[in-house]
Amino acid sequence: MDTLKAFGLAGFLFFLIKGLMWVVLFALVAKGVVSKDQVNRFKDLLKFRRHSGGDND
Repeated sequence: MDTLKAFGLAGFLFFLIKGLMWVVLFALVAKGVVSKDQVNRFKDLLKFRRHSGGDND
């Protein structure tokens, strides 16, 4: 049970920090510190490329 609580706390903290980072990013874009082009380039770096498994494309 303690392990489950630890995973729950870790998950909560992960999503809390992730959400706060998005808020900070949007604030930086709104203030003009970071351009939308820079954000789009960063998002492209983070995207996982999906490849189809078959040859039926």
